[in-house]
Amino acid sequence: MNKTIEKYLYISIEIVVTLMFLAFVYFNFSKEVQYFCPLMQKTYTTKLVYLALLIFAAAQAGGFCLSAFLKTKVDALCNAYQKRHESISVEKDNDKAKIAALEAKISTLEAALDSALNNK
Repeated sequence: MNKTIEKYLYISIEIVVTLMFLAFVYFNFSKEVQYFCPLMQKTYTTKLVYLALLIFAAAQAGGFCLSAFLKTKVDALCNAYQKRHESISVEKDNDKAKIAALEAKISTLEAALDSALNNK
């Protein structure tokens, strides 16, 4: 897939998810929720909006961290591939130089052999 299309697709998905979250918050702004904390052995009451904002922020931060980790991993793989490609390219250039040097030696030896045969 084209990188530009991929970028716009990801951005549009992010915008749609954010708009859906904002619609959820708007329609559930006055609702309250109760939850039990097993560590403190208490039941807490809070607005659903605060809980949703906390979950949304955590999901966004987690997604950012995951994508940053994957990006560094892909960058490392790309750098390793580039170094490998460069070393293969250098080896090919080295081989070409060796072949050219051997061809020059062969032509020199052929010329010397021809001149030696002509002098007899």
